[in-house]
Amino acid sequence: MALIRHTAAVSALTLSSRIFGVVRDACIAMVIGTTAAGDAFFMAFRPFDLLRKMSGDGIFSISFVPPFSRHVQAGRQDEAVAMVTSALGILSVVSAVLIAAGWLLAPWVLHVMAPGFAPGGNQFVLTLMLLKIMMPYVWVILLISLCMGVLNSLGNFWVPGATPLIFNLVMILFALTVAGSMNMPAAGLAMGVIVGGLLQLAFQIPFVFRQGLFKPARFVWGHPEVRESIRKMIPCMVGAAPYQVNMLVITFLASFLVDGSISYLYFADRLIQFPVALIAVSVSTVLLPFFAGKAAAGEMRQVNEVFDTGIRLAVFVAIPAMAGLMILNQPIVHVLFGRGAFDMAAVTRTAECLLYLAPGMGAFIGTRLFVTLHYALNSTRHPFYAGLLSMGINLVCAPILMSLMGVKGLALGVTVSSMAGFFFLMYHPPAGMTVSKTGILVSGCRALFLSAIMIFPIHRVKQLVLFDHESSLLFGATVLACVVLGMAVVWIGAKILRFPELTMIRQWVKHRIEKEEFHGPH
Repeated sequence: MALIRHTAAVSALTLSSRIFGVVRDACIAMVIGTTAAGDAFFMAFRPFDLLRKMSGDGIFSISFVPPFSRHVQAGRQDEAVAMVTSALGILSVVSAVLIAAGWLLAPWVLHVMAPGFAPGGNQFVLTLMLLKIMMPYVWVILLISLCMGVLNSLGNFWVPGATPLIFNLVMILFALTVAGSMNMPAAGLAMGVIVGGLLQLAFQIPFVFRQGLFKPARFVWGHPEVRESIRKMIPCMVGAAPYQVNMLVITFLASFLVDGSISYLYFADRLIQFPVALIAVSVSTVLLPFFAGKAAAGEMRQVNEVFDTGIRLAVFVAIPAMAGLMILNQPIVHVLFGRGAFDMAAVTRTAECLLYLAPGMGAFIGTRLFVTLHYALNSTRHPFYAGLLSMGINLVCAPILMSLMGVKGLALGVTVSSMAGFFFLMYHPPAGMTVSKTGILVSGCRALFLSAIMIFPIHRVKQLVLFDHESSLLFGATVLACVVLGMAVVWIGAKILRFPELTMIRQWVKHRIEKEEFHGPH
């Protein structure tokens, strides 16, 4: 039962973090909306947010955890200490170089990032200032990633899972106090990014120190496994984060469009990340050390069984969530962000972007789980190729679709490219694995069938009652009721039709996980 407890704990913390993340974004939307200043903040924040999401999704952990877990499980404490100490020194040096280069080359970097911003214009100058303010955040992110990988390997999932809560709470505080009282609210938000990151790091460090893993005397600059982990980070980023990279690319392209386009994409992406994190990130965070440990013990049958069940259930849950976001796109955007500087025009444009991003949600989640499986088994080639495929398709499709559909086309380009990467991984499992492609597709078709049934009652309820925009409380309660109605329709439909996914959930919880208990150290 330990694995399911870890997954439940991470899921609960992730849910709390995402809820406060939505509150954070609602506060930011209220302060700066989708104005030119808002575009400047999101343009400057996007590279750091990309690195932060990679850190939160465990990109460094993907390359660091498997060898570190092997040393821990084999009782080789000295080697584990050497890996941690060496990684701390190397990441600190790398981040110092990146920060210095960022400050010196910021104007050139911004020309590349935002080619649509007029050089020397107010928006360009503001973005440049924000970029420089947030540059030290790079060091914080890399060290948070290291601490997270270490703690997850040692069976402590709640501390890394809780740190995003700290960041979100700090950002909410700065948005409501510091930013709201400044002539340039975006500068106050940039300060909040730095303070929030430092507090995140300060929260994790004591828990790592208690494990006795930071010993300067054990520092080895050229530790082979740390070098190998860092060498793998680039292909790991390509393989594990094509969605985030694609979002960064379309943010650059959106700088050519009207003011607000960058903000529309940011807020739509935030709503997509909510279910993606609950389903994919929380599960993959626990499964990475589990798979690595089982693979090291030669127990590939258990890896195969757990992954096959997990990917089918993830797809089965993701598709109804996707359909719900599509049918309730505008009401959800309105109830979460529609206040202050975020006017009805912004609600409409953001909802349109959400409508075209949502169909790719199943691919985003499935890709994350497949990549976790590959990297746990020390297989990096196919995720790397899948990432290149996804990013290549996005680079071709996004500009074409942007010329035809505007900002909506950029969102659609990310969806199409993510689907291509997912199907590539589904048809190229790691060596020795027999992933049931038919089972995944059948579960997906069942979920689509239930989603089609779910749409009709939600659409009818939306037509009848979702009209009172004056009462925020009533409107929000009605949107929540529609969400609950959709969940009930899917569950009842699966129960009546006796879809095996419900039985798989019970078996996975009661039998499989109990038999294959995770024995990582606590």
